[in-house]
Amino acid sequence: MSFDGKTRARTPHRIGLDIGTHSVKGVEVVERGSELIIRAAQVVPILSTSNPNEPPTPDAIVHAVRTMLTTGGFQSNKVILALPPEAVYMKWLHLEASSPTELDETARVAAVRGAPFDPDDVVVDYRVLLPRARRGRNVHFVMLVAASASTIDTMLDLADRAGLEPVAVDVGPVAAARSIEDTTRRGSPLWSGQPRAHCIVGARSTTISVIRGDELEFARTVPVGGNDFTARIAERLSIDWEEAEKIKLSRGTRLLENATLVIATAEGEVSVPCDNVVGRLAREIQRSLRFFSSQYAEGSYLGIIGSTVLAGGGALLRGLDRALMYQGVEINSIADPFAGFSVDARPGLQSIGDFAAQFITAVGLAIGSYCDDSSLVEDRAAAA
Repeated sequence: MSFDGKTRARTPHRIGLDIGTHSVKGVEVVERGSELIIRAAQVVPILSTSNPNEPPTPDAIVHAVRTMLTTGGFQSNKVILALPPEAVYMKWLHLEASSPTELDETARVAAVRGAPFDPDDVVVDYRVLLPRARRGRNVHFVMLVAASASTIDTMLDLADRAGLEPVAVDVGPVAAARSIEDTTRRGSPLWSGQPRAHCIVGARSTTISVIRGDELEFARTVPVGGNDFTARIAERLSIDWEEAEKIKLSRGTRLLENATLVIATAEGEVSVPCDNVVGRLAREIQRSLRFFSSQYAEGSYLGIIGSTVLAGGGALLRGLDRALMYQGVEINSIADPFAGFSVDARPGLQSIGDFAAQFITAVGLAIGSYCDDSSLVEDRAAAA
């Protein structure tokens, strides 16, 4: 893995592949002159067990990826993958070291010691960030990242089985931050660099991150996500999980400000109380952002969050942004990672904006080698 600021060699066509709990999302980016084109984008459900607590089988994932490639009209076989949140350990620490060699050793020891993986199963990297407070000359503020080597091998094997050539494995929050920063630059070239939060609402968990410029300054994953809403629907209507998931994403379903989920059925509207789920998510977001701000002096500009952006498949639940705002979370917008990109004029692609939020990580993966930021990557040769 590398945080040295060097970008990978550019590939004319490449796919960012985000393998989630219930679906796979892919985005293919094409470079035409100085412009990046979204050539393909597709999401395909993973046909797996009806038990949401069980991970999808490798066979189900491979089948979903192959289906995505066929139905989405992808041309490239070069792919960048994202590690799942549970396979990554991230920590921000002040480390004392008098030389680059000592810092490297200290950072790697700290990462291995803190990571919830077997020491023989850890791949480590780090990035030196700007300090958050006045410290000694030999004290460095470091972002540590440790990943499960066995999970990386599994991801690479899945890509191989699907007929893809893995170029790298990236960290989901880093890729998402890259996508949001790229969108911000396209929309506001004179943006001042104030820290901004984004919340990626997944199926089982939500990752709350803070980025400043092109650097990820904070990330925390909490165990609440879209599955919690699906569970409430299944319980209220006495139906199975798959049917409840379809209802949750249907156009007739919406979340009111008071966290009541309203479902349109043939017999009329049904109300599903979700105040516990929305309340837990709001509290976790607020707690995470308060912790980030506490790392700076009170009132410091560096610790003031400029806005919060919702992203991920869970953000597609209509009304979630308003329900969180009612709980006191300041939501600026729902992410649109395709904003500012030209989109290929093939049938179906023009409507991807309706479901853009769930592609935030896939877009960040696909544009990695075109950005000037420092990206965390695990090359195939290094992972072998």
